[in-house]
Amino acid sequence: MADVTLRPMTLGQVLDTTFSLYKRNFWLFVGITSIPFLVVLILQVGAAALQTGAFGRPSPQPGPPAVASGVVAGVVVGGIVFLLAYFFLAGAAQAATIFAVSDLYLGRTATVRGSFRRVSGKAFRVILVLILVSLTVGVGFLLLIIPGIILLCRTAVAVPASMLEDTKAVGSIERSMQLTKGFAMQVLLVFLLVWVLSYIALLIFQVPFTYLEGAAVQARQTLSFGMIALQHLSSFLSNVLVGPIHTIAFSLMYYNLRVRKEAFDIQHLMNSLPASPSQGAAATT
Repeated sequence: MADVTLRPMTLGQVLDTTFSLYKRNFWLFVGITSIPFLVVLILQVGAAALQTGAFGRPSPQPGPPAVASGVVAGVVVGGIVFLLAYFFLAGAAQAATIFAVSDLYLGRTATVRGSFRRVSGKAFRVILVLILVSLTVGVGFLLLIIPGIILLCRTAVAVPASMLEDTKAVGSIERSMQLTKGFAMQVLLVFLLVWVLSYIALLIFQVPFTYLEGAAVQARQTLSFGMIALQHLSSFLSNVLVGPIHTIAFSLMYYNLRVRKEAFDIQHLMNSLPASPSQGAAATT
């Protein structure tokens, strides 16, 4: 059974459907979003354990300059590899979330594995689209604030368009410009809502640990490994719980714009109807 009704939706209905879809498929979206942040969490906790001596190992003593430079080079290379892996996983997670929303929207079953399977080699395209969108919006903000905000709203559905229509990076931005024409204000309100939710999650999960860290600095003490691990865990939870909302909302906005401008609901209904006997006979001749 479809989780979403194929019909034109108001802004309120888009937001209501976003939270309803997220609530009914909570573990699906959390499971998809958690993968890149879980990698970050493991590395952060491991680094904290080494830094605080949680494993009982003494801190490394300074060595010869050649050894120190080798260690620095290794850290830099490792950091670059980690960033590339993280961006790839983050792009794959965003693409998988879009495919999951699409399956639910069109009445199909969505799973974590099935959503990632549909990503295939499109993760790098997500990153490329996001880079081009950032550059475009950045230029707009450099000129004046208002053009930057407008471009932010007009390029909001570029990634869903790229994934669901299999268009290239530049073409997906052009497609987003076409779909969002006349709806920039609604898109801006969605952006503001997601920002407010992210800020609230940050307050709930991060502020207590920020306060404890500040108190430790004033007391000239260092945080224990357990406290640092909890701090990283709270950041992980805030990212995983809030992260899917943005992608779900703009994936639904993408389909809503297609329904409004291109009668996508009628197209999908016609495509889903079984072929009539006359059509079947014509197809065999």
